[in-house]
Amino acid sequence: MAIAGVAFSFVVIIYLVQRKVHLYLALLVGALLVGLTTGQAPLSLLQVSAEALLMPMAIDLMMALALISMLGSVMQELGLLAKMVELLQVVLQSTKLTIIFVPSIIGSLLVTGGAILSAPTVGELGAQLDLPPERLSAINLLFRHGWYFVYPLMPAFILITSITDVALSTLVLWQLPLTVAVLVAGYFSYLHKVKDRNTTKRLPTRQDFIDLIKYTSPLWASLTLTVAFNLSFPLALLLGLGLALAIGDVTLAMLPRLLYRSLNFPIIASGASIIIFKAVTGQVTALPPLIEQLLQAGLPPQALFIVVPFLVGFLSSSNTSAIALTMPLLLPIMQKTDLVLFGAIAAYSSSLVGYFASPLHLCQVVTLSHFKCKIMPLYREYIWPLIAVVVTMTAISLLLL
Repeated sequence: MAIAGVAFSFVVIIYLVQRKVHLYLALLVGALLVGLTTGQAPLSLLQVSAEALLMPMAIDLMMALALISMLGSVMQELGLLAKMVELLQVVLQSTKLTIIFVPSIIGSLLVTGGAILSAPTVGELGAQLDLPPERLSAINLLFRHGWYFVYPLMPAFILITSITDVALSTLVLWQLPLTVAVLVAGYFSYLHKVKDRNTTKRLPTRQDFIDLIKYTSPLWASLTLTVAFNLSFPLALLLGLGLALAIGDVTLAMLPRLLYRSLNFPIIASGASIIIFKAVTGQVTALPPLIEQLLQAGLPPQALFIVVPFLVGFLSSSNTSAIALTMPLLLPIMQKTDLVLFGAIAAYSSSLVGYFASPLHLCQVVTLSHFKCKIMPLYREYIWPLIAVVVTMTAISLLLL
């Protein structure tokens, strides 16, 4: 009954997410179903949830999610994003490089469905390079999401490092080859044989380079402080947010309303719901014996770490959902088999690929709509980048296993 309850809760959560119900509500419903079907009393559920939410890891996670959403929204609203794109075109002096960097930079802001922000610029640049719609769609999506293997401000990235206790810098280092492989494969698939054009009317000045550093500083400062100096996520993001507000020349009168508008409450609530779901699932005493039986039956744990997160990411069109749903079940297997590092890399990477390829993925939906392209021609554009991911992941597996 307990196992059936957990399985049923997964189905319900994925169904609700597909029906556009907020992730935090779907996870709360799932946690309630798990609790009721495993005999946990309502008062006990509340106690377990409250204790989990008051843990330092949980508080750090929710603060980080809040500040990430605020940083992206503030940079967009203050026009820092538009200024970055303008400066990139001047500084790079290359349409091919600019068409790569525009979705990459905009992707760092983590705006839901944010591919629509870069699509018009990618379209304009693509017209100069005579690229077809499916190629423009692939460029807009791949160069946005290819960085997410190593982008530590991703909510799912924060989540998996919090759950597994794998150091953020360690995960970035091991997954860096995946990002390199995807971006290189994307360049050679989409742009290598395309003749470059430079339509910029002036050469870059020293001030242009200074301004580009200035307008991107909220992003690179946050990342540098976190990855290189091991500063806590919330503090690094707070400093990045302060930089954005200073560059945007925000007055004290504007500040409260701007910060309130920039808060993404569903994302913060999703972080809380993930913590609750993990805590409630951790109370299910039938799961450890099931895991033991699966391992004794000869089921390769490595296959579980890859296949299960991929499927959940594909079905839910969210790698955050995939990590939230699968890690409470997979982590005990990772710990028992001493494969925590490999499991973290495999689960995060496969969930990201599943989410990226999902036909429900909002960035993909809005990009296809903008370029008036169908999904099957777009999927054909993904063949070589996908091969690159599989080959690189195989090499990582051989080094770790």
